Amino acid sequence: MQDFKHSNLPILRSQLADARHRQLLLITGSQAWCYTQCQQLLANSNDNLILSSSKTLENAVWPEHLYQILGQEFSNLVYDGFSGIVPNKIAAAAGTVKAGGLLLLLLPELDELDHWLDPAITRWCSEGQTPKHSHFLKRWLQLWQQRTVWHISEHFGAQLPSAYLATGSAVSGIEEQQTVLAQLSTILVNQQTPALLSADRGRGKSALLGLLASKHPTQQFVICSRHFHALHSCFSMLAQTLNTEVDVKTKKLANLSYMAPDTLLQQASTLGSDTVILVDEAAALPVPFLIQVAQLGFRCIFSSTLVGYEGNGRGYTLRFKRYLESHYPSYLDFTLSTPIRYASDDPLEQQIRDLFVLECKATSPIFTSSTTMRAISQSELVENSQLLEQVFSLLVLAHYQTSVDDLRQLLDAPDLHLQGAFCNNELVGICLAVIEGGLTSDLAEDILAGKRRPAGHLMAQQLTTSFGDSRFVTEKSARVVRIAVHPDVQQQGIGHQLLASFETILPESISYIGTSFGLTAPLFSFWSQRHYVPMKLGFKQDKASGEYAVLMLKKVRGDLDNTYTRIFKQAFFYQLRSHYQQLDTEVVTAILATLPFEHITDEQLDYLHYLRNSNPVEQQVCPFIWQLITTDPRLLKNLTKVSKALVTRLILQQHSTQVVLNLLGLSGKKALTTTLRETVQQVYEYFRC
Repeated sequence: MQDFKHSNLPILRSQLADARHRQLLLITGSQAWCYTQCQQLLANSNDNLILSSSKTLENAVWPEHLYQILGQEFSNLVYDGFSGIVPNKIAAAAGTVKAGGLLLLLLPELDELDHWLDPAITRWCSEGQTPKHSHFLKRWLQLWQQRTVWHISEHFGAQLPSAYLATGSAVSGIEEQQTVLAQLSTILVNQQTPALLSADRGRGKSALLGLLASKHPTQQFVICSRHFHALHSCFSMLAQTLNTEVDVKTKKLANLSYMAPDTLLQQASTLGSDTVILVDEAAALPVPFLIQVAQLGFRCIFSSTLVGYEGNGRGYTLRFKRYLESHYPSYLDFTLSTPIRYASDDPLEQQIRDLFVLECKATSPIFTSSTTMRAISQSELVENSQLLEQVFSLLVLAHYQTSVDDLRQLLDAPDLHLQGAFCNNELVGICLAVIEGGLTSDLAEDILAGKRRPAGHLMAQQLTTSFGDSRFVTEKSARVVRIAVHPDVQQQGIGHQLLASFETILPESISYIGTSFGLTAPLFSFWSQRHYVPMKLGFKQDKASGEYAVLMLKKVRGDLDNTYTRIFKQAFFYQLRSHYQQLDTEVVTAILATLPFEHITDEQLDYLHYLRNSNPVEQQVCPFIWQLITTDPRLLKNLTKVSKALVTRLILQQHSTQVVLNLLGLSGKKALTTTLRETVQQVYEYFRC
């Protein structure tokens, strides 16, 4: 075992501090040796954060939640790779390193990474899966072989530069922050148009929102974010200007109040008309939610990180900007580009981006009718960095909650299948799926009894516990995690082609394919067109999107019958009167169109004929239409828009007559009766055909 004094490290750190830069330092070797080196390097410093689950490292912590890391700064950050490589945790912690500071990453020797399995790899494995290697760590090895990195190795000695020569200048971003602050203050007074504020991490974006509230003390601000604790910088800056402290219990300070996304939409009508809405980390929220906020009629500022551990903001930038350009062409767009806590061209910032593919950008493809489909292996992604960036870019564009943890899942999850759509040799779509099920009968019985909740197999376990049928976990299935198509070539059938192509390459052992997603009418219709049927609808709405999660299934082979579809049908009609009473008409219509149907009787048709030729009242019509639509749910989609809304709100969801009049904009009961009779005529025409 060698021991190194690292004689020029103090000089390097001094030069790093002069440049206001930060750096990654690899310490590799046996676990005990790395711990010893780490303790020697930190011996004269009290300004450290040590992330490790080992008790060997003094003062080490291993926080479960990222917010326990944020809002602090340290000269030295130690990340113990022997405790497990968790990308979200590393990327978040990197933001706490001060200018002149180091991120010390403890790992085995680099030539061991090709076959080393860290403890965290099991996070990306399901019950019954045994990881054999890590493509994620192999990619790290390739990066460090290609690029110079500060490195202290047990076997190969200290590999440090003789001097640190900084590129760029040590200019601070405070001046830029103050300029944007002045511009935002001006538009609050003079304009109603929405504003975007974008920046990478470390640019003082959230703090700027707190400064904005302090500059307008008589103005009420409501700030919205997925998590209150993510607003630490914003409230801290406001508290600093007021010389006070933040009360985290009230989630309010002076003229600034926090509201969760769902609460904001629910309570918008209670806010004063001059309230300013601040949406922080907008890229972590669904674009439909952001559009709803923009439509509330308040002055709005949408602030977001473009590159960070939370995920990549490119999808938000592309899709939400398109909406603003078409509906609010005079919207304003501000960017903070210069870091505040450290200087530009910071080495650690670039290293984190490289390690976690944070700068992936999906270029606009040129679409032609010739699209080819093929499987993409995880090993191919490691060898082809450009393809990896394209795949991850599409996943980022497709979903607002994509994070760097998803990168490790993409590379390391066993039984993960990727099917790519290529146009002119460029990736334009991706289908990502995992294999589930195949568990033992004994384990299935424990799952049914509530004794076990094994890792993974999410869809299979949900179906088993919902219907009491162990076949869902004993038989093998495929769960489509995500289908992503580049926004510039959507509505061209690529998603359907991808799904059809994936279905053709499934192993013969697969009994059914399924998927789960936030319920919207367009998404539901996409899956139903490929003959997927709803099996389960969640009871809790996503706090950000307000959507219920729906699980849809398609039988491939085996003896699973339609019994459970009928169970879903009965439950859905029952719950429309209570739990799903606010569900959108188009969503209800889309679901009903997929449910099992029966033919009505001659007696029912005769009675319908009678109602059509008489002057029926609401009390006659509503129960009978309810009877008909529960017999043949396809009826709803064949009605006019007004009749659909009337049947959904009045008959299926059983809102009060007055509520329905208000919702449909009808003048009174006479207008309601007329609309009901028109609906009866449409129902008659449907069944007569």
